[in-house]
Amino acid sequence: MPGSPKCVLGLVTIGQSPRDDIVAQMLPLLPAGLDIRQTGALDGLTPGQIAELAPGPQDYVLHTRLRDGSAVTVGRERITPLVQSCLRQLEGKGANLIVLLCTGEFPGLRSDALLIEPEQLLVSVVRGLRPRRVGVLVPLPSQIEAAAEKWRVLGAEAVFVAASPYREEIELTRAAKELEGCPLGLVVMDCMGYTLAHRRVVMRVTGRPVILASRMVARIVGELVE
Repeated sequence: MPGSPKCVLGLVTIGQSPRDDIVAQMLPLLPAGLDIRQTGALDGLTPGQIAELAPGPQDYVLHTRLRDGSAVTVGRERITPLVQSCLRQLEGKGANLIVLLCTGEFPGLRSDALLIEPEQLLVSVVRGLRPRRVGVLVPLPSQIEAAAEKWRVLGAEAVFVAASPYREEIELTRAAKELEGCPLGLVVMDCMGYTLAHRRVVMRVTGRPVILASRMVARIVGELVE
């Protein structure tokens, strides 16, 4: 990282660490030997404690993965203090660049390290491309309303479909087929949990360019630490 003799990259998941599924998408775009340290907002919690973080009727919904590969849904207001604690933990371990492994919006997070929030990067990149119509893939139908609000800044028509990255691929194929035939400029996979394999499915079905959030973030990190 410019101005630093050594970069320590911190990764914060809103689920449980390690997130080897996400890191596998990022590593090919990062320098070899990079010091990476991970932590998760749900690390050390019991199933009962995790259940208490479930979103209420009006909550901003987040979808994530546990260490055993199972998926859970949590509310943003309930999990934000845990995410903030993770940032402080990584700072204490020497992280000078931290990536939040979530494309959800987290107003008010603070870090003394350089903090990358993928949501802001993703929206800015797509807005810079100025598509007239974009397809947006999110994990859950309950997230579409918040996603529509987030992507309104594009000033372009957006078509939303839902498919969890933690379920069978057939669900992803079904969602992609909802976009098939739409005159889209591109498709955005709006979750860090989607993989290159998921991206290939969406590209094959839609025939459109597809932005994978984890790879886009990795390219930015690579620029900072190269």
